[in-house]
Amino acid sequence: MLETSVVPNSSQVVYSEKTYDWLINLVYRTRGILFDSIEEYFEESNRDKILYAPYPTVLIGNHVGEGDIFGLAAIHRMVQPKIKFAIPVREDILKKDFLVKEFRPKGSLKLIFKLIDKTNIIPILLAYIGSFPIKRPFRDNARELLKKGELRDLVDQEWNTLVDRVRSGRNLFMFPEGTFNHDGYLNQIKKGVYFIRTKIKDVHFISFTLTYDYISSKKTQLHISYGDNFEISETAESDQVANIVKERLGKNYVATSGNLLSAILLQLGTETGVGKEILFKRLQNFAEEIRKKGKEIHISGKLFSNHLEDAFQNILKKGLDHKLLRLNGNGDVLASEKLLYKEEDTRNLIKKNILLYHSNQLSYHRPALEKILLSLT
Repeated sequence: MLETSVVPNSSQVVYSEKTYDWLINLVYRTRGILFDSIEEYFEESNRDKILYAPYPTVLIGNHVGEGDIFGLAAIHRMVQPKIKFAIPVREDILKKDFLVKEFRPKGSLKLIFKLIDKTNIIPILLAYIGSFPIKRPFRDNARELLKKGELRDLVDQEWNTLVDRVRSGRNLFMFPEGTFNHDGYLNQIKKGVYFIRTKIKDVHFISFTLTYDYISSKKTQLHISYGDNFEISETAESDQVANIVKERLGKNYVATSGNLLSAILLQLGTETGVGKEILFKRLQNFAEEIRKKGKEIHISGKLFSNHLEDAFQNILKKGLDHKLLRLNGNGDVLASEKLLYKEEDTRNLIKKNILLYHSNQLSYHRPALEKILLSLT
C-alpha cells in the first residue's frame, strides 16, 4: 500500500489564535455539569507532565460516553506543541436538541439543557475546535449495510476521512473501538489505527485511558491516565496493531474506590453477610496493597483521603438501590442473586449491574488483583 509522507505548511499547523484555546478551556470549565472531579495520571518517566505531540500525532483512547468530550478538553491542556486537532464525533452530537435527547434531564437541569440547545452553541463550538461528523456503521446499521454489501466501503470512507484530516495539518483524537464500551471492558479494536499507520509515514502515537467512576459520589468522577509516546512498526500486521492498542489502553485503567469496592462486593455470598466495618477495612487494605506495587497500576489518591468513607457509603447505597446487595437483620451486607447472575448480554451493564461494570474496568490486572483479594478474605 502506498505510504504518504505529510509535510504541511507551518502556517497550517502551528497557530497563535487565542480563541481556539479559549473555547477548549471553556468546554473544560463547564465540566462541573457532569463531573464531580477530573483527576489525571502520568507515567513515572513523564516528570514534566506534558504530552509531547509533534505533527503528525494520533492520540488514541477508550470510548466511554458523551462525557468524553470534557476529557478531551482536559487532555488538550497537556498537549505541546499547540497544534489544532481533528476530533471525529457522532453525527447527532452536531444536530439540534442533542443534550435533551441524549441525557433526558429532569427539573431545572432540563431547562438549562434546553436553553443551551436553543443557542446551537454546542455544534458551533465543536465544529470550531475541530470536531467533524462521522457515521457509525459498526453500531448504527451494520446488519443492513452488510446485506447490501456496503459496509466495507463505508468503513473505508470514514477511515479515509480521518487520514484526510491529518493530511490537512491537524493532529487527531481517535477512539479505536469505534463505539462506546457499555460493560466496562474494552470493545474490539477496529482497524482505524492500522489504516492510518499504512497511509501516513512517521506518524506518532500517544494513548490515554478514561476511567469513569459513577458510584463513589453523587456526580461522576473521571480519571484520565496517560501512556508514554510510542511508535508502531511499519511492518506490523493488523492484528498486531490491535493488540498493541488494546494493551496500551487496558493497562492504564485507574484503580478507584468504585471499581475496587465493586470487586470486593462481587466476592460476597448470598447466605452469609459481612459487616460494613470489615468491608471498609478490606477496601483500605486492598488499596494499600496495590499502592505497594508502585507504578504497575495507577491508583486514585481519593482512596487515601478522608473522602473514602463517604465514597464507601455511596457505593453501598447504589448497590442496595439497584437491588444488587441486601442487608440481613444485623445490618451485614450480602450479595443478591441479581449481583451474581451471569447474563450473556452485557449491553448497558451500567443499568443492569453497575457493580460488575466497575469491576470489569480492572480486567487487565485481574490475575494480580485476585491474588490480593484472596489474601484479604
